[in-house]
Amino acid sequence: MTIKVLMIGPGEGVVGGIKSVADTIVPVLKHQTELLYIPTTQGRLHRIEAGKISRQNIASVASQYQRFVISLRQFRPQVIHLHTSQRNGWLKDTFFIHVAKAFRYPIIVHVHAADFDQLYQSRPGPEQHYTRIVMRRANAVVTVSEQWRQRLANIVPVERIFTFRNCIGIDNIEPGYSQLSGNKTKALFLGSIGPRKGVFDLIEAMSHLKKTKRSVSLSIAGYEERAGELDRARFRLEELNLRDTCRFVGTVQGERKKQLLSESSVFVLPSYNEGLPIALLEAMAAGLAVVTTPVGGIPEVIKDGYNGFLVTPGDVGTLVEKLDLLFNDQGLCLVMGQRNRQIAEQELDVKPYVKRLVALYESLTNELSPV
Repeated sequence: MTIKVLMIGPGEGVVGGIKSVADTIVPVLKHQTELLYIPTTQGRLHRIEAGKISRQNIASVASQYQRFVISLRQFRPQVIHLHTSQRNGWLKDTFFIHVAKAFRYPIIVHVHAADFDQLYQSRPGPEQHYTRIVMRRANAVVTVSEQWRQRLANIVPVERIFTFRNCIGIDNIEPGYSQLSGNKTKALFLGSIGPRKGVFDLIEAMSHLKKTKRSVSLSIAGYEERAGELDRARFRLEELNLRDTCRFVGTVQGERKKQLLSESSVFVLPSYNEGLPIALLEAMAAGLAVVTTPVGGIPEVIKDGYNGFLVTPGDVGTLVEKLDLLFNDQGLCLVMGQRNRQIAEQELDVKPYVKRLVALYESLTNELSPV
C-alpha cells in the first residue's frame, strides 16, 4: 500500500535552498508515495514581507493554518513532513507540530537553517526554552549534515535525528569541464548577497587578483540577503574599479543558472555560516573546481586539496591565493571538476535520497495511529 505523506514547504516563486530541495525531491517522491504538498510562503510576499509582523503576513499565516487543518481531515496522511528554517519562520511552523501531535500524526521536522542553533544556544529565555520543548515533540528530525546532527543532539535524542545531505537531480545538470579553454578563467558565486555568504570578502579578493593583470572575471548571482546589501556591494565594486571584472546577474534559475555553471571553471562561496548549500552541490555536479569555507556540512563533500580548497571565513589573503592558483592551472580545475562530478553522481543524487526518505516514512507510520 502506498504511504500517504503531507509535506509542508515553500510555495511558488520562493528562491532559496529549502525550495530547491523541495523542487528536487517532490517529483520523484510523487512516484513512490501519495503526496499532498501544502505551500507556506509565496514568492513576492516572501521577499517583501519575510520576517515582518504585518496584517498581510498574519492573514497569510492564518490561511496556511486553515489549509493544514482541513487537509488533515480530508487527506488523512500517515506521516507529515515539515520543512522549516529559523527565527520567525520556525516559530510560525511550530503550529504544525502542535496540531500534528494533538491528532497523533507522526511528524518529521526537516531543519534547513544555517543558524538554527541560535534558537536554543543563545542566552536562555522563553524562545530558547520553547524551541527545546517543541523540537522534542518531533517523531524524527532530519538535518543536512553530520555536524548539524551533533548540534541538534543537544536538544533532541540522537536516535531520532537523521542526516540527509541535500540532494540534486544529477540527470538535469551536464558537466561543463569539457568546454574549458586555456583563456577561460571565470568564477561564479551563487548565493544570497550579504555578509553571511562572504560576498564582500570575495569582492576584496577580486580587487587583489586584478592587480596581477590576469584576465579574470566573476559573475555574482543571487538576491540580497537584506535590504540595501546589493547597493552596498555595487558601491564597493565602483570603489575598487571592478566593473570590468565583476558583474551582478541577479537571481538565476533554470536554464540561466545552467548556462552560468557551464560557462565557469571555478565556483566560489566564502561563507561564514551554512547548512549544506544547494548551489555548491550544483557546482559539483557541473564539474567546477570549488573554493569555499569549512562551515556547516561543506567539509563532508569538499576535501581540501582534492576536489576544492577550504579557506577560513574572512581570510581574504588565502582566498586570493587559492583562486589565483586555480585561475593559473586549468589542468587542476579539470581534475577537481571531474572529481566533483563523480562525487555528485555517487553521493548526491535525488533517487537514493528519496528511497531513504520513504524508508523513514514507513518506519514512522506504525508509531502512532491518527485519531
